[in-house]
Amino acid sequence: MFRENNTNLTIGEHLIYQNLPDDILARINKLINWDPFQQILVSLHPSKVGRKAYNPVQMLKILIIQQIYGHSDPEMELMLKGNLFYRRFLGLSAIDPVPDYSTISRFRSDLKSLNLYRRCFEELKRQLAQKGFELRSGKIIDARLVKAARRPGKDDDASFIKKGKKTVYGYKDHIAIDVKNEFVSEFVCTPANVHDSQVLDELLEGEEASVFADKAYDKQELRRRCRKKGIFCGVLAKARRNRPLSARQKKRNRIFSRIRAKVERVFGIFSLHLQREKARYVGLFANEIHLFLTCFTYNLLNLAWQMKRKEEIIRKT
Repeated sequence: MFRENNTNLTIGEHLIYQNLPDDILARINKLINWDPFQQILVSLHPSKVGRKAYNPVQMLKILIIQQIYGHSDPEMELMLKGNLFYRRFLGLSAIDPVPDYSTISRFRSDLKSLNLYRRCFEELKRQLAQKGFELRSGKIIDARLVKAARRPGKDDDASFIKKGKKTVYGYKDHIAIDVKNEFVSEFVCTPANVHDSQVLDELLEGEEASVFADKAYDKQELRRRCRKKGIFCGVLAKARRNRPLSARQKKRNRIFSRIRAKVERVFGIFSLHLQREKARYVGLFANEIHLFLTCFTYNLLNLAWQMKRKEEIIRKT
């Protein structure tokens, strides 16, 4: 079914791993219980007949490393053979084999099957809630364009959209983050021409205390939904023909904009640190998986940052 790693590390390997300084991967490892992810991903290779597959949690961790450090699949194969920080994160001894680049690529594609990547994301949210980071108190929703990996016409799922004077060919990342701690709670990838408001149902869970969004979401349908469910509506008001904004609406917009701006920081981290400045793959499914890995890895990093901040506050008191 799955390959078993050599769990009997030598004394030398134990000493080497123990003396390595704690990096972000080590901190993540201490914060996350990976057993539930094993149970979710075991259905990828259920057969006990044939060649044994690599452990799926290790494969998921490899994709997390790629999101943080930007390695291509061939680079990742090479780095796994000699990088001690990576091998410690994966729990590998010196003699344990590592997957080749085609196996890494295939696993990334396999995550789409059985909706397993969604189940993994829900499990991470469950563990975040256990640690005190409840993601339903309030949400900020937004979307941004990402250019396609190929030239126009070379990706059947990508589409054109005009933004101002600029025409973009690609996809649109839609996300919802929690207001307080800025964890991503939901995500959807669509072709670029899908309007932001069309994926509201997939971003909202119905139990939010408040919703904040920019003017693209200023629709009566959303405002009616918020009123019906007692949700505070922090959507920026948009001026319309012969209906300019009142002074009160402008003041509310300024207040809500400061809250909504938090999502721009998240998108900035996606671009600058998590390899999601533009689409890296061809096709909607592949880019949905890439967005999942970006959001999943971002939440892991944010958890590590939040816990470190808590520890520093406790030390100072």
